[in-house]
Amino acid sequence: MIQPSKRLELLFLGSLPAIITALLTVCFLTSKHIGGLNHFMPILPILPIFYWGMMQARDMPYWFVFAIGLVMDAVMGLPLGLTSLLFIFFLLMVHAQRKYFHKEGFVIKWGYFAILLGIASIANWVLLSFFIQHSEPLLPALIQWFLTMCFYPFMHKFFDGLYEYIHSRRWQILHGH
Repeated sequence: MIQPSKRLELLFLGSLPAIITALLTVCFLTSKHIGGLNHFMPILPILPIFYWGMMQARDMPYWFVFAIGLVMDAVMGLPLGLTSLLFIFFLLMVHAQRKYFHKEGFVIKWGYFAILLGIASIANWVLLSFFIQHSEPLLPALIQWFLTMCFYPFMHKFFDGLYEYIHSRRWQILHGH
């Protein structure tokens, strides 16, 4: 039988990826109020969605990704559900391709991230242009893709350390050490 304090710690460890994703979403959304920065801000919430979707699917549930997308749409004034749809599509692509790159090295994972992010960014640009009935400029989307792709290695290193800590701590709690 696991003690209540250990259960609470397991609950906290299980919710840590979602908490970090929510914090990165807040950081991403607060930058929108600084003139011109929104076009050049990396898409921070997609970083943990990729990492945790690749490493441990249970830590990044679809309902949470959907909720994060709705919050982003509401704050940014986008059509409700657009970002949710794209985030779920992105997570589905990660889960579908996970078996091919889960055990690979960092460079392969980064390459997969760049490709999947590119597909999601193009889909976002097409859907947004279709919704507003005229073509949005492509350069800001490309710059945002590039910055997000360049920001990934730093977050990957942080997430790797956090993943190892969570994994070892869960093992210690569940096996009584």
